[in-house]
Amino acid sequence: MSPTGVIFSYLIGLIFAAGGVLFLIGLDDNRFLYGIPYLLIGLVIIGGVASSQRRMKRKAEQAGDGGPPSGHGRKSPY
Repeated sequence: MSPTGVIFSYLIGLIFAAGGVLFLIGLDDNRFLYGIPYLLIGLVIIGGVASSQRRMKRKAEQAGDGGPPSGHGRKSPY
């Protein structure tokens, strides 16, 4: 995943999580109906991006070259 994609994914996750917290704090009625799902969606997005980054780092370390792995073992034609 490109660095821009990682940044935007974290940003979207943070927006959802912050919105969920704001719903939990600010709403009187239905605070759990709106707050909990938004908070969970934000946490799932953030956790998914973080685990994806850990997997890519682990694959790069196993490959031994220190960079991100290329397309499933095939060499680039360029």
